[in-house]
Amino acid sequence: MTLKTWVTARGNLYITSLALARKWLFWLGLLISLLFLWWAIQQATDLVKVGKWLRQANYLYLIPALLVYFVGVYLRALRWRFLLEPIQTIEVRQLFPIVVMGYMANNVLPARMGELFRAYILGEYRMVSKSAILATIVIERVFDVIALIVFILIVSLAMPMEQELQRILYFVALLLACLSILLLSMVLWPQLTLKTSDLVLRILPPQLSSRLAGILTSFLAGLQVLQSGKLLLLGLGSSLAVWLCEASMYYTIMFAFNLSLPFSASLLATAVANLGTIVPSSPGYVGTFDALTVFTLKLFGADPNVALGYTVVLHAALLIPITLLGFYYLWRYSLSLRAIERQEEDLKL
Repeated sequence: MTLKTWVTARGNLYITSLALARKWLFWLGLLISLLFLWWAIQQATDLVKVGKWLRQANYLYLIPALLVYFVGVYLRALRWRFLLEPIQTIEVRQLFPIVVMGYMANNVLPARMGELFRAYILGEYRMVSKSAILATIVIERVFDVIALIVFILIVSLAMPMEQELQRILYFVALLLACLSILLLSMVLWPQLTLKTSDLVLRILPPQLSSRLAGILTSFLAGLQVLQSGKLLLLGLGSSLAVWLCEASMYYTIMFAFNLSLPFSASLLATAVANLGTIVPSSPGYVGTFDALTVFTLKLFGADPNVALGYTVVLHAALLIPITLLGFYYLWRYSLSLRAIERQEEDLKL
């Protein structure tokens, strides 16, 4: 076997391994979701009472809850506009449908494919590098984690933290610190990043190596927002506003179940449940979201049966309306979820 043949075989094996890893990630996520769903149900003491609370709930509170939630979705589109500014100026009204379709894709497809879907649609629509767009989405996720950790720190000032929550906070903070250092290093030393990656890419076939190098170059371009203090502040500020809107939605739906809990309970539930989505799970974060929400509300003395009924309605309110709106936009713009497959072909991810 020649060296060229060996390297080509290594490249093909690499791509095949990624495809198999995605499949294993899907099944792992499904298993984890089932385990968390079992935990969520086990936290309740009487499923008959859960059904009773679901029947007695005042669902009129869903109207203001959804209104404030979609204000948060609009703010997400506004934040994305800030992050895209160094690449291209795009109006919020053009980004809003794409953000909604990304939510929809995350809710129906595995492995957070909505992020790739957003990058694909905007890249095709505005003729912008998809890798650069993906970099702004990575920054979004960093801002999200920062905002949620801030919520946990605020609540911790009013009540002692459980050991389980402390472990979650420490773990997420460690991941955030590592990711932040990596991104900052890539921004400060882009040439060193390219040279280091070149040493690794040399073992791959020339065509694949060249493609990955191009993706990395575009990704670095998308990180340029980190060099602007103004855009950083706008990104962080809008992230806090986004999650404050979602926490307000959580709090509003509590009234539907006569849950007399402080606003800090909705802040902590928002933070813990959404940080829990870092764990691999099924589409829509079924199980992980539910178990962690019930667990958090119990810390504030909520009846576990009421908490489970509340969580079922909350999760449905978070998933169904925006998923339906996402499919509407998909139809309106004559798009298809098959674009995800094309995006994977483009990025080789």
